[in-house]
Amino acid sequence: DPFCRTAGYVHVATLVGLGLKRRLFELAHRLVDADPKNSLAWFAVGSYYYLCRRYDLAQRHFSRSTRLDPSSAECWIGFGCSFAVCDESDQALASFRAAQNKYAGSHVPLLYMGMEYLRTNHLSLAGHFLTSAQKTDASDPLCCNELGVWSYRRGDMEDAAFWFLKALRLHVEAESSALTSTDEALGMEGYILLSSEGRGKKQQVAQESLDPVSPHVKRRSDSNVQPPSTVLCAVKTPSGRSISASIVGATIDNTLADTECIERCNDKFWEPTIFNLGQSYRKMRCYSEAIVCFEKSVSLNPGSYSAYAAMGFAKHLSGDVDGAIDSYHEALSRKPEDPFSSEMLTRALSEAVTYPRSSVFAAIDDLDADMDMQTQRRGIGSSILDGLDKADKSYSETEDVDMS
Repeated sequence: DPFCRTAGYVHVATLVGLGLKRRLFELAHRLVDADPKNSLAWFAVGSYYYLCRRYDLAQRHFSRSTRLDPSSAECWIGFGCSFAVCDESDQALASFRAAQNKYAGSHVPLLYMGMEYLRTNHLSLAGHFLTSAQKTDASDPLCCNELGVWSYRRGDMEDAAFWFLKALRLHVEAESSALTSTDEALGMEGYILLSSEGRGKKQQVAQESLDPVSPHVKRRSDSNVQPPSTVLCAVKTPSGRSISASIVGATIDNTLADTECIERCNDKFWEPTIFNLGQSYRKMRCYSEAIVCFEKSVSLNPGSYSAYAAMGFAKHLSGDVDGAIDSYHEALSRKPEDPFSSEMLTRALSEAVTYPRSSVFAAIDDLDADMDMQTQRRGIGSSILDGLDKADKSYSETEDVDMS
């Protein structure tokens, strides 16, 4: 509906986050044809060019959308993001301030200003705005993530690990709450519920006919069966795509263990946060916890050579030279020209032959700082348009885990 502006901005932001250029192109054309004087239409056009990395054209269309509707905070934020990605910090901050003036009760403009100051290494101002954003909305996991980056940049690894873990915990809780809300909206009878022991019967369940009243959701045959504590929801979307989701209880307990919280985070969007948490643990010399984080990072993003290099280095520091050699090989298989993995593999092979296991720590303890060159500059901002940093997994020695 081109007249539903709130849903329209969310729709455009979702397409940008998923990188669906073709669908965003079609949506932008439909919006412009429906109402050429609608700021949402030109916001969608600017978002399309932003996704295509044509930032000059994106700035032009975002500027047009702000002229058509100066009170639209979304347009100002998109305008600011198009400046920030071109390293035009002053214009980006001016756009974010305009968004704050139009949407004073929101924490989002404060968050973007904090991320921009963090990107330009103004840590004192970044901490001020990020802290204000987190106090305004304590339930946003991105605020906690950016505070973790800020703490890491200041060298406070314990605070960094705390904020990264809190971000993951908030995400897991929000995901569980969303599934529970969907369950309440559709009704428990609207799902086929499979216990964890009965997941092998999925094929039999899939052959059951759809309910004629609700053709997209299958119904349970026995309404007297109580739902188990762990269930699997088998649902079909209107497009015909089959989806499934596991629900464990009604809510996530606040006493959930840290490692269990990491394991339950299955969204690739939060893989950089898990990676950065592993780097924080490594700096704190908690190597076993760091290895858990890197293993999860690898499972979410198998093509990331940096995660394998980081996991190999953590194993190397913990004394598991054989495991480190395997991880370095995995990293080099994904990026053969990686200098860090090449050097560390050479050292690990030499130590495996020359040094006994008891002296491995003494041989590599001074190499801890070298891994800083291999930490990722990740961008997973809650920006409705900040997709560039998510696509570019580049490295920076001075910006270990910059998430802005």
